[in-house]
Amino acid sequence: MARKIALSVGVVLVAFIALLAFGGTTPDEETSDLLGVRVPEVKGETLTGGSYNIDAARGKWVVVNFFATWCPQCVVEHPDLVALEEWGAQNGQLEVVSIVFNDTPDSVAEFFDERGGTWPVLAEPSTSVAFQIRAVPESFLVDPSGVVRVHYTGGILAESVITVIEENS
Repeated sequence: MARKIALSVGVVLVAFIALLAFGGTTPDEETSDLLGVRVPEVKGETLTGGSYNIDAARGKWVVVNFFATWCPQCVVEHPDLVALEEWGAQNGQLEVVSIVFNDTPDSVAEFFDERGGTWPVLAEPSTSVAFQIRAVPESFLVDPSGVVRVHYTGGILAESVITVIEENS
């Protein structure tokens, strides 16, 4: 009897963990006080030694992505971020910037080497605080005037972002 209970509890825990790791890929616009206001400061030294300042991106849409290499949903969403970077490079309308959440530069470099992507990556913990990040992945779509328009939790889909941009451009 105890064995059956333990097995049942184990199955429920595995299902719960899978739901947390792979659930939700739609924008959640109710969870952020930042919607409709000017984007918080996003600037600093990139992990490759350059510098980034979101203010230089005025006139373009920007995806501000918070991620970690140890996060299963971050791994799942990464191809969509790569697709967004490519789409933005083709039409000049979009930039991607990522903020590392509790991770190491070596892990991030290996992650990008294996999975692609050349956008700026910052390790600025104060940025996570300013954006009120609760869990990764979280992303924010910032319009060309610097206002936060959409908050994505649990992953991002390139198609969803492109639709928002095309409908508002």
